[in-house]
This record gives sequence, structure tokens and C-alpha cells, in this order.
Amino acid sequence: MTPWNFALDFKEFILDFTYLSLFLIVGTIFRRYIPFFRNFLIPNNIIAGFAALILGPQILGALWRALGLPSFGVVPLDSDRLGIYVYHLLAITFISMGLRKEKRKSGKGPLSKAMSCIMSYVLQATVGLLIAFALIYTVKPDLFPGIGYLVTMGFGMGPGLAYSIGQGWEQYGFTGGGQVGLTFAAIGYLFAFFGGIALIRWGIRKGKLKTIRSMSEITYDMQTGIIHKEHHEKQSAGKLTMAQEAIDSMSFQLALIGTVYLATYGVTKLLAGWLPPDLANTLWSFHFMIGILLSILTRSFLDRIGKSYMIDEGLMNRINGFAIDYLVVAAIAAISIPVLSLYWFPITLMSIFGGLGTVLILYWLSYRAYDDYPFERFVSVFAEMTGTINSSLTLIRVMDPHFKTVIAEDSIIGSAITIGFAFPMLFLLNIPTMFFADNLLKGYWISIGTILAYTLLLLIFWRAIGYLKFRKQLD
Repeated sequence: MTPWNFALDFKEFILDFTYLSLFLIVGTIFRRYIPFFRNFLIPNNIIAGFAALILGPQILGALWRALGLPSFGVVPLDSDRLGIYVYHLLAITFISMGLRKEKRKSGKGPLSKAMSCIMSYVLQATVGLLIAFALIYTVKPDLFPGIGYLVTMGFGMGPGLAYSIGQGWEQYGFTGGGQVGLTFAAIGYLFAFFGGIALIRWGIRKGKLKTIRSMSEITYDMQTGIIHKEHHEKQSAGKLTMAQEAIDSMSFQLALIGTVYLATYGVTKLLAGWLPPDLANTLWSFHFMIGILLSILTRSFLDRIGKSYMIDEGLMNRINGFAIDYLVVAAIAAISIPVLSLYWFPITLMSIFGGLGTVLILYWLSYRAYDDYPFERFVSVFAEMTGTINSSLTLIRVMDPHFKTVIAEDSIIGSAITIGFAFPMLFLLNIPTMFFADNLLKGYWISIGTILAYTLLLLIFWRAIGYLKFRKQLD
């Protein structure tokens, strides 16, 4: 069954939205008034997600049932429904990214950032898969080998993608695959912020940071997450592109996204109709790729006919941010405790070694691939490769409060380049389920070998154009 076939009651949808909204308010209050969250700059959506998970039927509800108490105070959030929201919000985030206008810029910073991301993806996937192989050949012969790939899905590519791909693999025997993906994503966020802040503190002590000298330089607004009127003039969230008497500008941006998503559904359904059932279900898991391709084509068409001025990048960014906030809350709240207890050992091993490997490879690359601010760039890429681009931008703002460097711009442009380089990898990691369903273990060996060969070609290209040196360039 694909997420499009999931029966959803409208009342349930509205109540879920209100509960997720309530927890975002709770997260905002906690970030504002609890020093622990302020010190580590934990985003409101992550706080909200864990609060929803704790107060939901799986933790508070289970405790109440064990004590024989009524379910008063238990938030009736259902993991399956939340997973569906994550699936659709993922497509919205990709479509809004494709429609907004990105700055066009070439250079060492963005490309090296993209290549660093690819190397991180590959390391996470390799570590995860090797641990999966080791467990399969020893103590857990029934373990689904693809769980190793969900390390890079959850850490490097975010909860939406991790859920979508993991859920698509459930038809091949991966029990709770979507929930496992969400678990890796939640652990990745903890790495991004707790680990990221720890790295910044270490960098300050060792004199590696060039942009700030002390954590005291972080602004009060940044710590609390609320822009206070007495401190700063509030920035504009976007510009009007439509006459208000005709249609609200935000409505038009949403309508454009909705139209592209409708086209995404139609194209995916058409292509799925030509494929065998198993491959068709896999295609539905990758609907976001069709969505971003169609959104890029739509943007190019509007540019060509001179009508792209109707799209406002600021409003598109707000829609993207809205989708990410609700996606993260739903993703963490949807984590299945029974599934987590089933896979806790491989998840723990893969998370520890995947996280440490990410730190080491990115630190090594950063001092060999950039001409400036190597430590700041290292932290920013680490935050994205364990969280999301938003995690990266948050920590960049910590290190560069006034955005005096080009690190933030390079990070955004580099992320767009990364998507292009990562597309072949998304196909290669599905080789086992598409072509070796009768011998998945063999398929995963072939898959990781093919991915490593592809990565080697990218590494040779990176070195050949002179953007990567094998000796340390900066200190």
C-alpha cells in the first residue's frame, strides 16, 4: 500500500494539525525559558516533536495503561497518520525549493561543500551497511540489510526522505522500515545540535574559529528564538506579487505548489502504471524527485516566458519553513517505540560509528578543500549531514552572527548542487530491491560497490579540477 491509499478522516487530520501546532507553541516556550535548550540552540520543532512523542500514546499512554489509569492527558497522535504527513510534507519542501529563485554562482566554496556532502553520504552508508553485514553474518541473520542505508537517509538527507524510502522497503520484509528511518533522523538532530555546539566550543578553546572568540557573542534573540522589538527591526518575510483585491500573494504561492504537486501525482501514477507492482511502490517512495524536477521545469518555463516575477522567494521560503517545522514535529512524534525496541542494537551501533565517521571525514576534508574558514565550514556541513540545511544555517549564524562571510550563501548553493550529485546514489541504493529481490544480500554488496565506484569518479573529478588537495592547506 502506498501513502496515497491511506484512508484519512478529515476530523483526524484537523485534530492532528491542532495538536502539532500546540506542541510547536510548547517548543517555543521551552526554548524561550529553559536555559538548557537555549544553550544548545535546540530548534523549537525538535523540542515539540519529543514533547509530542512523550505525551502521546506510546510513552505517557503506555504508562497510564500500565497503572490502570484513564487516558486523560494523552495526545491521540497515531504514528501511521503522522508518517503520511511526513511523506507529503517532504514533497512540498522539495517543490518549494525548486520553484524559488536560487542565486547562480560557481566557485570552490559551493562545489566543495557539495562534494563534502557526497563523501559524508557515502561514508554513512558504508559504515551502516558494513555493520548490517557483520550482524547478519553473526548474531542477527534475519536483519534487513537495507537498514544500513537508512543511516545516511536519516542523518544526511532528513526525516522525510528516511521515512519515504524506509516505508517503501517494508514490502520487501523490512518491518517498520519507515519508523526506523525516522528514528535515525531524530538521533541525527541530536548529533547536529549537541555535537555541533560542542564542536564550536572546542573550536573556540583551540583558537580554530576565526569568526567569533566566545559563545557570549551569540545574540539574545538567537538564544531565545524570539526576535524582540527592542533589539532589532523585524525583517520582511516576503513581498507581495499579486494585487490583494484579486488574490492574496501567499495563496498564489500555495496554489502554484499545489498545482505542481498535482502534476507530480499524475506523472507518478502514469509511470507507476507501466511498472510491475513492486517497482511501482518503490517509485511512489521517490515521488519527491519527480516533484522537484517538475518544479524546476515550471520555474524555468516561467523564467523563459517572463512570468517568474509572480513568484516571491521570501514567501516560498516561508512555505518551505512551515513544511519543515511540521514535518520535523510529525517525524519525531511518529517514532514507534516497539520498532525502536526491535532494532535498538543495530541503530545504536550505526548511529555511534556513523556520527563519529561523519565528524572525522568532514574535518579532514574541510582543511583540504576550502580556501577560508575551514573550521566554520566543517561545523556547518556536519550540522547538515546529521540534521538538515536549517541545522547548518542555525550553527552558521552562531559562528557568524552578522553573516559577514559567504559560508551561508555557499551552503545554500552547495545544497542545490548536492541534490544533482546525489540523484544517481538514490537510484543505486535501490538496486537490491529492484533487481535482487530474491537475494537481497547479494544485491546490497553490488549496490555499495557501485556507489563506491561512482564516488571514486567524483573524487577524481574533484581532485582533477584542483579544488581538493591531499595535503592540509589551512590551520
